[in-house]
Amino acid sequence: MKRQDKAEKPRKTFGLSLNRELMLEIQHLALDQDRYVNEILEEAARDLLKKYAEKRK
Repeated sequence: MKRQDKAEKPRKTFGLSLNRELMLEIQHLALDQDRYVNEILEEAARDLLKKYAEKRK
């Protein structure tokens, strides 16, 4: 398991329900990229927030 970086912000556990096919695609992407699913989802959330922040400008 990956060691948590000391500079990393504290985490909060959050449960959600996703479309099964979407989750399977994300899991396959994580395996292909040799990354954790959580990392992929955090990247997607950051990209989405950035997208909407740019629209407000």
